[in-house]
Amino acid sequence: MTDHFDRMPAFVRERIHAEGWTSWRGVQEDSFDVLFDTDEHLLITAGTSSGKTEAAMLPVVTSLYNDRPAGVGALYVGPTKALIDDQFARLDRLLRDSPIPVTGWHGDIAKASKDRMREHPEGILQITPESLQGVVCDPELVRRMFPDLRFVVIDEVHSFMASDRGLQLLCELASIERIAGCSPRRIGLSATLSDTAAASDWLRAGTERRVSVVSSPGDTSGRIGVKHVRIPAGEDRKAAVLAYYKELHRLTDGYSCIVFTNSRGSAERTARSLEKVSKAEGSQGTVRIHHGSLSASLRHDAEADLKGGRRPTVVATSTLELGMDVGGLDRVVQIGAPYTCSSMLQRMGRTGRRGGRREMVIVCLDDDSKWSPSPPGVSMELIRAIAVADLAVRGGWTEPIRQDPLPFGLLYHQMLTYLKGAEHDVRWPELRDAMLAMWPFRNVSEEEARELARHMLSEGHLQRMGDGTLLIGLKAEPIVNGKDFASVFEVPAETEVRVGGESIGTVQGRPKEGALVSLAGKVWTVYRTGDGYVEVREAPADSVAESKWESRPPDVDDRVMSRMREVLLSDERFPWLDSAAKAELQASRSAFRDGGFDGYLETPAGYTIFPWVGTRRFEAMRRALADMDGVEVLAHASPYWIAVRTQRSQGQLEQGLRNIVRSSDEEDFVLQEDVEDMGKFERFVPEGLRAREFAADRLDFRFVE
Repeated sequence: MTDHFDRMPAFVRERIHAEGWTSWRGVQEDSFDVLFDTDEHLLITAGTSSGKTEAAMLPVVTSLYNDRPAGVGALYVGPTKALIDDQFARLDRLLRDSPIPVTGWHGDIAKASKDRMREHPEGILQITPESLQGVVCDPELVRRMFPDLRFVVIDEVHSFMASDRGLQLLCELASIERIAGCSPRRIGLSATLSDTAAASDWLRAGTERRVSVVSSPGDTSGRIGVKHVRIPAGEDRKAAVLAYYKELHRLTDGYSCIVFTNSRGSAERTARSLEKVSKAEGSQGTVRIHHGSLSASLRHDAEADLKGGRRPTVVATSTLELGMDVGGLDRVVQIGAPYTCSSMLQRMGRTGRRGGRREMVIVCLDDDSKWSPSPPGVSMELIRAIAVADLAVRGGWTEPIRQDPLPFGLLYHQMLTYLKGAEHDVRWPELRDAMLAMWPFRNVSEEEARELARHMLSEGHLQRMGDGTLLIGLKAEPIVNGKDFASVFEVPAETEVRVGGESIGTVQGRPKEGALVSLAGKVWTVYRTGDGYVEVREAPADSVAESKWESRPPDVDDRVMSRMREVLLSDERFPWLDSAAKAELQASRSAFRDGGFDGYLETPAGYTIFPWVGTRRFEAMRRALADMDGVEVLAHASPYWIAVRTQRSQGQLEQGLRNIVRSSDEEDFVLQEDVEDMGKFERFVPEGLRAREFAADRLDFRFVE
């Protein structure tokens, strides 16, 4: 221990002794140097179980103890309720014998706790961006809570950087600083950042402080295994499905294990089938499920089992991917190929947190009875799994993080937020300057902001008085005052599902009486409908139902697609494949080479094109082909192939694409259905700006040299 230890309060030192710590880790030592001895922001990027949280919070706690702030001294922002609850428990243990309170604040927290914070703001507040939005809309509350705010800790900062929630958070922080007159230091934490320069720019956004970076490469090593399972069509299908779930049971039974899936529907299906097999095999193990549509009590039960060392199998989506301590997991199983290296490393990082080995098994499924985007004989699912695993584990690479460069929907939201909290008359110059000063709108021109405001005026979302004062218009009042205004992402209409009067979660849509729904790892029959809820009872054991939740899969990066192509072209061996995966890889390579699935493949109608680029470039190329004279796009499977009808030669197609890229405006390739199906608040933005935002965010025309 260094002299940093002696600077900490007695209750912190006692806790450190109780934990048996005898020295600081490198990331902690370096972080303490920054937080104790400078006034800079800090970005800490290090692997899981590296001590990032302590590196950030011990100096924060010391500052709040040695010099009690007026109001909330530190704001901790987390991306998920589960992570906030986990960090609350850790901080609560540390601060139990101190005068510093810690308060959690999100949708599952009791109103009484939030009311106490409103009346007597102090200590550390742990909150989501959506809950913070509600606070920011009340300037008096902001001034009361944050006059002496010193620190803002942003956990899993990479997850915010890649989403509109992160841009919203930056707007909220700018508003807090403006209203309360505070200037807090920002501390960003992440286990999967490959570009610390971009993260530093994001973290310092709108402030004058520089960012110090404390970086440790972390441990991307570990035991990785990839299995391949083919489910045949026809009469052998049922036996193959049963064999698959028996193998999954073998991989998980008796271990403390999370089974990650790529969707809530897959999580429900997997948990239900795994539970049946577990019972049939006479196992005493517990199968739980965890995703965002389940009730808080069911999610907490799954988390408690993981932390309590009961060796459960928890089937989960990304809700257990980020940060929270899930105890000494033995292994992680991933169903379906990961879409991103970042997600894979996050999920793999759930293991090895108690000094054990990091271990992940990826199970790739090819179901012959269902349509597949793969070209004949090639398992793109397996090839993507190999590429992602190789890039992430062997190379330690993660995707560069992108942000929406023209978030006009968020600009609409923030204009109304500003007016809602205004305590004086606001005219256009003030509103314009306040908006364009915010970092998320750094690429928005004054004319674009004016165009949006004019549209809001014409549609009744803004009202201008005779003296130029701007007010929230009649059309916008129900939006601003609605319970969903705090969230900048769309939440489809959902129905609460109750069993015996107790909520078990929600499903999308409005199930009718007699309908079957799948939730909490079981199938239920609806026997009563109410206002926003249904009452259900468990359906017979052989009942089948699929509850669907809308979601768009993450984009696949150009480098992942390039690595997939390299895997197919090479004879490289991957020792971590099981025998079935090795055989499937060999078969896929043969089919790839024999089938001509690299570039342009001639067909009777024209060509099937395999561009081997990421999702954004693929989509731009598809649209350019559809716009070309003498070319008809017949079908496509993003980001793998595009089938076109044409009499043009390959050379003519390639030259035509180059001409389009040189001479066209990217907005010309935005379709009506694109601008109708964008973000939550984009629907209130004029179509021209929506098209500009879609083109900048979703299309990349660098698909030709």
